[in-house]
Amino acid sequence: MPEEQQQVSAKLSEIFAKMNMGELPAMASNVQELISLTHSSRSAAYDLSKVILKDYSLTNKVLQVVNSAYYALGRQVNSISRAVTILGFDAVRDLATAIALFEEFIKSGVEKEEISKVLTRCFLSALQARDLAVKKNIKVIPEEIFICTLLHHLGKIIVLIYLPDLYRDIHERVDAGEPIEKATADVLEGLTFSQVGQEVARFWNLSEKAILTMEVNPPEPKGPGDTDSNLQNIACFSNQLVDTICNGEDVGPLIEKYGQMLSIEAEEAVEMVDRSVETSEDISDSLRFGLAKLKIRSKLRKLEEAIKDPVKAGAAAKQAQEEASVEPQPAEKPGAETSPQEMEVGEDEEELNELPISTDKSINDFIRDITETLMGPFDLNDFYANLLEGLYRGVGFDRIILAIVSIQPTNISLVGRFGLGDIDPHGVSSFCHDLANQDYAIPRALKQGKDMAIPANARGAFPDNLRYLVKGRTVYLFPIVLDKKPIGLLYLDRKAGRPKLDESRIKATRLFRDFAVMALRKSRKR
Repeated sequence: MPEEQQQVSAKLSEIFAKMNMGELPAMASNVQELISLTHSSRSAAYDLSKVILKDYSLTNKVLQVVNSAYYALGRQVNSISRAVTILGFDAVRDLATAIALFEEFIKSGVEKEEISKVLTRCFLSALQARDLAVKKNIKVIPEEIFICTLLHHLGKIIVLIYLPDLYRDIHERVDAGEPIEKATADVLEGLTFSQVGQEVARFWNLSEKAILTMEVNPPEPKGPGDTDSNLQNIACFSNQLVDTICNGEDVGPLIEKYGQMLSIEAEEAVEMVDRSVETSEDISDSLRFGLAKLKIRSKLRKLEEAIKDPVKAGAAAKQAQEEASVEPQPAEKPGAETSPQEMEVGEDEEELNELPISTDKSINDFIRDITETLMGPFDLNDFYANLLEGLYRGVGFDRIILAIVSIQPTNISLVGRFGLGDIDPHGVSSFCHDLANQDYAIPRALKQGKDMAIPANARGAFPDNLRYLVKGRTVYLFPIVLDKKPIGLLYLDRKAGRPKLDESRIKATRLFRDFAVMALRKSRKR
């Protein structure tokens, strides 16, 4: 590590230690999992879907963004697996990482309103940057510029969340007329927001390009192929444009600096921000809350009028600045969710809250998607990911394991291969059942080729090594039979106390099992 970087790291640790943190903030586990995923695994799409689907809220937010005007795919995307297939692994991973990281920010900080406003500005900037890169045919990857622009103000966000007193001190100085660079350096003992963000990004193992685009004064691109400088300038321009509009300031100087470089004029830039606002309104409660607090719609209208009539520009900017300085009134907290409705249960059943079943996609939607997949070429691992998601989100199981019969010289057993739901990190690989003892439910189901439902805590139904898995669960066993031979099994369960599966969902589960058989048969022919 270069000496200068060591000094920055030491200063950051010193500042965080003063706040009784002891070290740089840790990254949320789900974000770590998302960042750690790479192309190296053949089951990358399955792994990505599995990580996202662990979090019901994250699943819905990712699908909301995918189906927004931001992507404009022309058809509804109703599953994470389908999103990965259509948009690509990197695009969905980066999108999910950004959303998960921002959700974690909102939960971690005490300044909920200010955090929502700052994150909303970042999201608007990211949408604007992506649209700008596509529209102007700038040689950057759209999804890459989206994530880089989104994280441009990471240092500012970190200080706001983890060092709120220092953040307030900085902005009190700025409100009093001190330049933000000087105010930040004075309060953070020589550090800038950019340095804070870059060091935390390195600590979190974010990409080098995300770190690079946190610079606030990037060099001009040497040419169309200068990807890094293009990334830096688009990220800077997009964030500064949104900040300028939200602060009620004149966009003229910004367009003068970047207009020729990015081939954009003031009116076009404002129109692009307007579209970003429209896209954001349907994505999440946190963004809607942030947009309302920013009052950005009214500021955009005034700015559009000012651009058409320059004589009014000064008055419009002054009025917008006055509105920006008005202290917002208390409002409902962002992202508040109503508590789930409790289900009526029997006397001998534990009372539990019903897990949510997705309302944005029906079982029939999953059936249609899987049918379309089977009609063309497909990757078997990706197919399994979609199948398990259909059982998890469509039918409403709490946990699914797809297990395969393993024939060894000394024994025949059933071993887990894919899984989804509330499974511990070793749950799928540790799922193993010796098939020799026909007293247990799974060997009987496989031998008879018979679907079975096992009541919660049924004695003697499972061997000791699986009791940790089945405790407090109603278990459903659906054998997978190919050419009259049992080759695998769908193990599915629901927490005790949840309503029993109705006939339509049993039929749907059997259909999903039949899809698994069809996929295996097609893959064998290939």
